[in-house]
Amino acid sequence: MIRRFLVCLSFCLLATYAQADNRITIGEILSIKSEILEEDRPYWVYLPDSYNDETGFPSKYPVLYLLDGDGFFHSATGLVQYMSAGIYINTQIPEMIVVAIPNTDRTRDLTPTHSTADDDGKEAPYLKTSGGGDKFLRFIRDELQPKIDSTYRTEAFNILVGHSFGGLLAAHALLEPEQIFQAYIAIDPSLSWDDSVVLRRARSVIESGGALQGRVYLTTANTVVPGYDSKLVDGPVVEDVVALIQSAASPELHVRHDYYEAEDHTSVPTLSLYHGLLFVFDGYKPPLALFYGEPSALKAHFKRVSDRLGITLLPLETLVNGAGYEMLYSEQDVDKAIELFTLNTVNYPESSNVYDSLAEAYMVNGDKALAIANYEKSLELDSDNQNAVEQLETLRAE
Repeated sequence: MIRRFLVCLSFCLLATYAQADNRITIGEILSIKSEILEEDRPYWVYLPDSYNDETGFPSKYPVLYLLDGDGFFHSATGLVQYMSAGIYINTQIPEMIVVAIPNTDRTRDLTPTHSTADDDGKEAPYLKTSGGGDKFLRFIRDELQPKIDSTYRTEAFNILVGHSFGGLLAAHALLEPEQIFQAYIAIDPSLSWDDSVVLRRARSVIESGGALQGRVYLTTANTVVPGYDSKLVDGPVVEDVVALIQSAASPELHVRHDYYEAEDHTSVPTLSLYHGLLFVFDGYKPPLALFYGEPSALKAHFKRVSDRLGITLLPLETLVNGAGYEMLYSEQDVDKAIELFTLNTVNYPESSNVYDSLAEAYMVNGDKALAIANYEKSLELDSDNQNAVEQLETLRAE
């Protein structure tokens, strides 16, 4: 039963990737004029598979803000898409919007303080523009986030992801008085920057009673690059920062640190993002058995995760619909199919498809009146639903 559901649903979902012009589009390049940074800033946007799906109407999506966006956009969006879209019934995390921010002056924007000292303590000319991190965070908070929130259907759950200097800025953002992110993934962050300024700042914030909150995932790799024998100099500082913020013992703060012995500084980002997203959305993935058990258990599962994260998360319409048809025809459990289809109408009341499916189940069950009522509702939401037109003609003629 599960295998049939898996194969049928997977082919259905994979078919949605084909584009009419024989192109596969994964995102859009946009730009915003920043008064704060005094320059035009490009940003790239990935929308999840269901965002413009005419058969369903998901309401809002979390947003992942990706630093070094020009370097990580393709890998990050592919990873997010596979983990969330239900391919082979894989729903480890909710679908989300990805906003990637390419660099114009990486050193300037991703460092919280000005320093021209390199790791060896010597002056480094390439660091002369450093120290613009606070201004860059203001750009995200006051210009980019409002633009994204006004343009797309966003949930009030923002994740900041950064690697190296980007991880440094993510850790710095956690310590800001106004926390504009609900989760942080700092990948092999350069926390030795400026004599471990983030560590010193974390100690000051915690000692002064500052309240830290959010889900924070930090990683370290074994070496700087292949061939180097020494551990990355930031590793011990990361461990100190993790221990320090964990000592805050805030119920609103959840911290995890993973060390990747087999990875170096350049290879660790993908694994870090994968495990970081699992940590941020810990417990999100519903056991497959829930789709074939009581719908109330499926509802309770997503309510627990939603309450913990402070946002509304729902099972994918496509997965519930697929399970409903499996129950309707393969298992011939019409009552369970009706329960699953009804759950979809509660979760996605603006979707024509969910009423069409529920009508079909009532028709199989011999309940003509409810079949007609739901086909009419489906047609009301989508006047082009030819299947509903044909079924209504048949039902009314009987």
